[in-house]
Amino acid sequence: MKIVAGMKAAAKSLVSTTKSGSLFTGPKARSFHAADKQVECPHCENILFHQRKASLNTAVSSMTNTEWTDPEACILVCANCSRLLWFLDGPAADADA
Repeated sequence: MKIVAGMKAAAKSLVSTTKSGSLFTGPKARSFHAADKQVECPHCENILFHQRKASLNTAVSSMTNTEWTDPEACILVCANCSRLLWFLDGPAADADA
């Protein structure tokens, strides 16, 4: 009985997280610097972002099934408006205060 109750509670928490619209349940948002300037969202001027990685696949590598050889880019997702900022060389995360 306890296992079933635990599974139900886990399912409810998963559904409530998904319905809240938050895709970022990982580490908290941080601020970043690139080229000696603080990264700021051009849309809402927020300075807190979630960091993600994306593969820069090409058509040839997709046809030959060698996507793993393609480079990766760093994506910063604004914690306020969810605008994406792309960086080839990842920006440096600021130290936590």
